[in-house]
Amino acid sequence: MITKKGILTNLKKSPHRQEQYDSALEREYMVELERDPSVKSWTKKHGIRIAYRFLGFRRHYIPDFLIEYQDSTKEIHETKGLPLLLWISTKLKRESAEEFVKKKGWKYKLITKGQEAFYQKV
Repeated sequence: MITKKGILTNLKKSPHRQEQYDSALEREYMVELERDPSVKSWTKKHGIRIAYRFLGFRRHYIPDFLIEYQDSTKEIHETKGLPLLLWISTKLKRESAEEFVKKKGWKYKLITKGQEAFYQKV
């Protein structure tokens, strides 16, 4: 998997007008969010921390994206590629996030792409 970090600027749907990405997959997904007419706004700078337990220890993770749609519904989206999809911590984070969004009346989506998105330069 390519680890590619950077900043996208001149964004129209981010309230910050620029967002940092931590992988090629995140960057690709940001472009998709900008182009999706059903998306009202999105950000990575949302301040959400979700607690989960791993090996008996309490931990927190910050989901990748908070999305608000034109119909005012909200979702948390987490981008994951191989091999992270197979990790037990990914499963535990997903389960905790699903409980978190259920309490808020939101939805949770795990965003994955095929091998091409992970190994190509985006």
